[in-house]
Amino acid sequence: MAQVVILLDDAGLSAEALDLIIGDTISDRVEVVVTDPGYMRVLNRRYRHIDRTTDVLSFDLAASEDDRPEGTIYVDGRLFPPIGELLERIFHGYLHLTGRTHDTDGDSEAMAEDVSCMVRSAMERSSLSC
Repeated sequence: MAQVVILLDDAGLSAEALDLIIGDTISDRVEVVVTDPGYMRVLNRRYRHIDRTTDVLSFDLAASEDDRPEGTIYVDGRLFPPIGELLERIFHGYLHLTGRTHDTDGDSEAMAEDVSCMVRSAMERSSLSC
């Protein structure tokens, strides 16, 4: 299971609850940080040189070429997005850690389908609805 950290004062969801919803979908070598748009903007500007906020950033920290992703996924949890949207951001970032991109239309479609499947699976496993 991933390590989940929530940096919002009133997130409406605990780190423990989000960790249970994510389940074993994400490697235990991945940290998920739910934060605000200001923090996302700072990270985006510092590491991507883009001076605006974004909804997800992934930082690959893998030291080796093994099959298990390792890194940190930062997601914007502003205004208490529906859990389905928050999961979309998290799983999108996770797929980036596994090496996936959305550089082409085909890559983008495949990634969106996989994210959707991961969200449905997590929601069903947790008996939640989108």
